Amino acid sequence: MLQILFLLHTLAQVAVANVEKIIFTGPPPSRLPGTNSTLSSLKIHTLTHNEASIRTTLDRVFASQQSGPRGLSSWVLLANLTESQRYELRICWSALEPTRVDIKAHVLDVVLEDPGLLQSLNTFSASRRDARTVERSTAELSDSPSLLIEIQAAADYFTDNKELMSNPPPVLVDLILDPFLLNVLPHSLSPTVCYLLLLSVATWFMARWFSSSLLSVANLPDTQVKKEN
Repeated sequence: MLQILFLLHTLAQVAVANVEKIIFTGPPPSRLPGTNSTLSSLKIHTLTHNEASIRTTLDRVFASQQSGPRGLSSWVLLANLTESQRYELRICWSALEPTRVDIKAHVLDVVLEDPGLLQSLNTFSASRRDARTVERSTAELSDSPSLLIEIQAAADYFTDNKELMSNPPPVLVDLILDPFLLNVLPHSLSPTVCYLLLLSVATWFMARWFSSSLLSVANLPDTQVKKEN
């Protein structure tokens, strides 16, 4: 039953857009001192339970040795998560904009201690300082679990237009943070689950009524024969 629900959920998304997602568990709070002040200085989009979706653009390049095998990296902060809670982060974009997207979740401690990841994060943050972003203060970035998400986007098309081949335009995407209910199903699936449960119950009662009606009709001739004898 759960597999059918997941299949319906996936097909419904593919029908309207391309979707890439990652499922993860809320990590323990960071143990490094000064983490909150470091995060609050970053000019990057932030998703939380209260603001779980945002529409933005991702810069793209064609995958190469300079940009990496997966393309150009963008960063998103997932803040104030619940430890051991399962989450799903979805990235949706139009099927008219062919793009290859790769998502990686990094614990804050790992990013701050890895020179390569830290440089990539700082480079992206610096490039977004003039962009309209969602920022959190140090007070809002409490000691609750947080994750840094690295999104690598690469253009995945071919055209005779030299400009588009040299400078792929940014792709418009929706970023959606979706917590799991009881660590089993994404919260966004709850209306679908309720609908299917109600439909199943109604179908069961209708099937019993229809079956009883058929049995009554089937037994009617035998009753009449017995009365005539």
